[in-house]
Amino acid sequence: MEEFIYIAKNEKGDTVRSSITASSRYEAIALLREQALTVIEVARGTFPSRLAVGRDAVRLLPMQPKTPPRSFASFSRIKLADMAMFCRQLSITINAGMPLRDALETIAIDMDHPAMQLCVQGLVAQLHGGKMLSQALALQPKVFNTLMISLVAAAEESGSLPQTLSQVAGYLERSDRLARKIVSITAYPLFIAVFFVIVCAIMTFFILPKFQTIFTGFNTQLPLLTRAVFGSNQFILNHLGLLLLAAAALVGLVCVYRRTPSGRMRLDALKLRLPLVGTCLRKFIMARVCRNLAIMIRGGVPVTNALAIMARVSDNRVMERAVLSARERVMGGADIAVSLAEQKVFPRLVVSMVGVGEQSGRLPEVLEKISDVYEDQVEGAVMVATALFEPIIICVFGAVVLVLVLAIYMPIFQMGTASAH
Repeated sequence: MEEFIYIAKNEKGDTVRSSITASSRYEAIALLREQALTVIEVARGTFPSRLAVGRDAVRLLPMQPKTPPRSFASFSRIKLADMAMFCRQLSITINAGMPLRDALETIAIDMDHPAMQLCVQGLVAQLHGGKMLSQALALQPKVFNTLMISLVAAAEESGSLPQTLSQVAGYLERSDRLARKIVSITAYPLFIAVFFVIVCAIMTFFILPKFQTIFTGFNTQLPLLTRAVFGSNQFILNHLGLLLLAAAALVGLVCVYRRTPSGRMRLDALKLRLPLVGTCLRKFIMARVCRNLAIMIRGGVPVTNALAIMARVSDNRVMERAVLSARERVMGGADIAVSLAEQKVFPRLVVSMVGVGEQSGRLPEVLEKISDVYEDQVEGAVMVATALFEPIIICVFGAVVLVLVLAIYMPIFQMGTASAH
């Protein structure tokens, strides 16, 4: 336990200067809030040696708290919803007039996600050290991407941090909502697929070997279908280790190949050419690119910098190369629409709408409308793909079960017919 001195306001508006014992600065602030006190400043020290008396008020001498230690929570995954909640809360508290550091401390106290709480505490520690918020965010690249860091840096220069954070929160909330819809739409087909795999595994390892042992003892020639099924099943059982090793080697080779520049480019291009999946993925990337570009331009990021950042966060090398090529044209003085039109990955709708936005001076609004259109199309494409996938997997499941049932019952029917004669 440590002693902290504080300055706060009570419910009557009077200034209260005293000390409190707590295990950390965050706990001290929480205890003071439980006493209905509005915290102005809290710092480690012995009262009143850490106080400096001014003419109208009393303030605490600045101090730099220790950086919170890393823990297992720092390795847990931070979801889009958690990040969106953080940006929304920070935007509201700053817009209400609360200082940035106090706002972060308040959010850290109320944060439920342990990894996010540790992350916010790290931001507070960096702010105590005199860093800007964008610089503090840059020290945690695994949590905050280049897009958010650049937006915050531009907002700090323009003084529009609450508005920018609100836009980022809205973008993350829409992304999370779209991801949840896709998960809910694909949940049933995935359940059917997993159930199908489990049934096939049970048949392979338990049921078919028992029937094979039984039928072998009859000393009679089995039907062709039965022999084919039992032979395939026996081959799988005899070479299971080699099959698993081959599958693992294939996955490993693909992963290694994907790490190479040419491999990543070819695999990303292949993903965009896949039937149904490729169309859906292309629309999803286009929606994210347009949304990110709209937020950055609205946040005051220069267009060339925004295009460079957008290329890095597109998560597709084909799109990244196209955006960087368009950026080179923009840096040479060309319009954005003309630069995008030279890249085949951008649909005509996007090019024409961007041109309209440039001419009217409403490019961010136009890009947001394009993003809305593509997000709706992604949701529709996923629903169509799921509607097609459902009956296909059910038919495949039924066909496999039918073959297995026939393979088991045909010898029984054959022996029954033979005994009748």
